[in-house]
Amino acid sequence: MTVNDILKAVPELKFTELQAYLRNTGWARIEAPKQSIALFQKQIGNNFFETLLPLSKDYSDYTYRIVDVLENIAQAENREVHQVLTDLSIPPGDTVRFRVINKDTVGGTISFLEGFNLLEGAKKALFTTACDIVQPEKYHKRLGLKGAQQFIEECRLGQTEKGSFIASVICPFVNQTPEDKAQQLSIFNRAEEFRHSLTRKVTTRLMSSLAEIKSAIDRGEENRIVDLEGENIISGNFLESIVELNSTKETSEIEIVTSWSVFAKEQPQIARAIKFSNDYVPVLENIISKVKPIDKGFEDDFIGKISLTKANPDIHSRNEGEIVLNYIIGDEEKVSKARVVLNNEDYEKACEAHKQGKTVSIRGKLVTVGRSKTIENPSFKIV
Repeated sequence: MTVNDILKAVPELKFTELQAYLRNTGWARIEAPKQSIALFQKQIGNNFFETLLPLSKDYSDYTYRIVDVLENIAQAENREVHQVLTDLSIPPGDTVRFRVINKDTVGGTISFLEGFNLLEGAKKALFTTACDIVQPEKYHKRLGLKGAQQFIEECRLGQTEKGSFIASVICPFVNQTPEDKAQQLSIFNRAEEFRHSLTRKVTTRLMSSLAEIKSAIDRGEENRIVDLEGENIISGNFLESIVELNSTKETSEIEIVTSWSVFAKEQPQIARAIKFSNDYVPVLENIISKVKPIDKGFEDDFIGKISLTKANPDIHSRNEGEIVLNYIIGDEEKVSKARVVLNNEDYEKACEAHKQGKTVSIRGKLVTVGRSKTIENPSFKIV
């Protein structure tokens, strides 16, 4: 960001927000000779910082004085001015970065499909962490808890950053009200409110869970994860999210890094960066198999469109065909896929429906094995 860019951004800043920023980041306000100017001081070790904040836009050099304040803050925090500006332009919150490291991401890019999967995995990691807080369970059969859903809806996708490929997720500070609604906190809230927010609980739980899992696997004590009870439970869904984050390449690594908001002052005393290579995936899948209940399946009508057809190319030897159905269950937003084996007659109908893009309905028993789903005993019809 150039000097001109900073000068253009300054008029959008409110001095009330800057004053709240200074207060929440440990600056002390001192009596100033003029009521239209606020004097702030801060000491960090042997270093002493001071800045003058104009409380009126009537000053002819108002813009330049605000730039001085930003530069003083940046100096005290050992950051760039544009980083301080970014914090002031978005709601206060923690930032979680999901970094993919492999030979294909050295240039800072990633394939479209892998990028999409990374964002899905990042969403699931944060969402399942929130679910583990709101309602601890060994395995959440349905990821639809209201408080967790409200939290994830407030999260924002930040700009991609240099360093292999990094997906940056901004998690604004939110709380749940007595009416069970999400309330976003603003820069005018106090540091202790940020520290006790649902968001800070999620980000600290995310990093502590990752650290616990990595430590247990490194020590060959993965049953420690299986045996967790009560509020300390790490769900199988969360473990699945780590596997899904690491499923892009055999030689890839995923690093999760959390930047704690300066507005909360005191920072969690836990690791802020955890890295998992693909070596961890088999062990994670083994832990998941121990905590995930055996899926007995359930019967329902599954409505959607066919994305794939497959059968023996020799029509005379063919007695069945396989399709993949894209469907949505209930009020879930994510599209799921299930494999279905049909008899010859229904398979021919399915091929025609696929060719014409028609919607189909399949009644049967949905069974999940690992990451794949199958609809057994299917009854097929075109809608």
